[in-house]
Formats: sequence, structure tokens, C-alpha cells
Amino acid sequence: MKKNKLRFLFWGILLCFVSCETTESLSCPYVLANPEVKLGESDDSQRFAGMSFSVFNDSEKVIERFTVSFMLYDSEGKNPFVGSNCIVSRCDCHILPGAVEKFTVSLDSFISVVPEEPYLVDFLYLREIRYSDGSSWSDPYGMYCVREIQE
Repeated sequence: MKKNKLRFLFWGILLCFVSCETTESLSCPYVLANPEVKLGESDDSQRFAGMSFSVFNDSEKVIERFTVSFMLYDSEGKNPFVGSNCIVSRCDCHILPGAVEKFTVSLDSFISVVPEEPYLVDFLYLREIRYSDGSSWSDPYGMYCVREIQE
């Protein structure tokens, strides 16, 4: 009986320490804003279509690059591409703490036909952030994704 109580106490304490570490490491260090798909040529970053968005650096470190992930759908909610509609792109940047920067991910390499209307964006999030001090933050499962961005 005493052995079971010690085992219970050990696992309870271990679980508290593990869960505290997990909670702290999952705080979100960014805010995404204004995601939209734009059609046509734009600022040498795209020729046919691109998804633009803003990133607010909500950390005390300088962001030097990040990996963004999002899904695109046509107006009927279907995959508009021959392949996957999950887009992943690495963006090199320099975002100071508390600053906002705008980015555009070209969709030209994904489309086979120029769309007549902009795609709908869903499940937008940053998978990984690399800071100038060499540290990183990651969200491999999209826990901080933005859902239902456009109607």
C-alpha cells in the first residue's frame, strides 16, 4: 500500500513539472493579420496569384526567418490544385520586437490555371520561428492556427 502511494506521488509531481514546461513553451510569440489572396502581378513577388499577410512579432527577440503554413480552397470549399492545397513557405526577414511586417507567398508554382476569383485561406499559422540569437520556437501541429479567415 505504501509503495502505491509513493508511486502515485512520484507520477503526480513529474506530471506537474512536465505540464508546466509544456504550457510555457506553447505561448504564442506572434500575431497574424490581414491574410488575403491577391490575383495578378504584384511587386515582383508573384505573376498570377499570391497570399499576403502581416506578422506582428510579440516576443522580445528579433525574428530572422519563419515557416508559414496555410490551406487554400476555391469558392466551393474544394482543393483548387492538382496536388495538395497545403502551402508551406519559408520567409527570410528581420522583424524587430513589437514590429509588424507584411509578406507575400507566391502561389504561381501551385496553380495550373489562373483563378477567376481569389482563393479562400484557412488554417494559417507559423510552424517555426528562428530568432537572431540562434533560438527557435515551433508549432508543428498548428495549435495557434487562424481558422475561417475569409467567407
